[in-house]
Amino acid sequence: MRMNLRERYRCFKAWQEHPFDYANHSEHTTRCANCGTEFRDNFCSRCGQKAGVGPIGWNTVRQGIMILWGMDNRSLSFTLVQLALRPGYLIHDYISGKRQVAFPPVKMLFIVALANALATRLHEKLYGSVAEAQTFEGELAFLNQFMTWAKDNTAWSTLLYMAVFILPTWMFFRRAPRYPRHNLPEGFFIQVFMASLNLLIDTVAQLTVIRASVLLPIYFIVTYRQLFGYGWWGTIWRLLFCAAIGFGLIIIAAMASVVWFNAEEIFSS
Repeated sequence: MRMNLRERYRCFKAWQEHPFDYANHSEHTTRCANCGTEFRDNFCSRCGQKAGVGPIGWNTVRQGIMILWGMDNRSLSFTLVQLALRPGYLIHDYISGKRQVAFPPVKMLFIVALANALATRLHEKLYGSVAEAQTFEGELAFLNQFMTWAKDNTAWSTLLYMAVFILPTWMFFRRAPRYPRHNLPEGFFIQVFMASLNLLIDTVAQLTVIRASVLLPIYFIVTYRQLFGYGWWGTIWRLLFCAAIGFGLIIIAAMASVVWFNAEEIFSS
């Protein structure tokens, strides 16, 4: 039993790292099963049918059902499954040039944000409204408008929050064994995926009894470990520094906003 579980884990790890099998049919001539054209490529040059189409079997049934439910390659649902089961490897594939493995990440973020908003409304109807947010007055009154905007624009506010980790991630992970030369634009897409993952976990938490606050740190550690290739401890201490700098940037931005919105009163006094 133990060996069986170990073998299953090894198969799962192998799938996480290499989930796609791109067969190369260019080394030999293939006769298209659809139009009869002979070609040496992965797709027929006349009708476009994929090479290697054989008799209908159980794999054909599986593929047909997956396509019916939108689980084919690069669909939104397929990408969300990838994001949940192999988040770091998926992000690494995308930013390293394998664009066909994922649904467009920015579009995915806004769709997941919409689902999150619907799940939040459903949660409030089933379990009652969440506690009222703190209301700021006086010098911090402008924060009320920002909090209202953030609630109404979940995708943008989550992305804005995650964007503060672009620079710290580049600082502490730019010499990583698995991806040593990532740049700031790639860091943007890393955080787009992380924002989608954040909202996905929160959506599941809204619809179930799972606490997102427990899952999020675990997912962050696992994702960054898969993405950059450091060990557990190397990933954790770097993430702690990233979090400290990120929250520091948020505090600085909040203080700067207070000064900006109250500049007239401050300088007149």
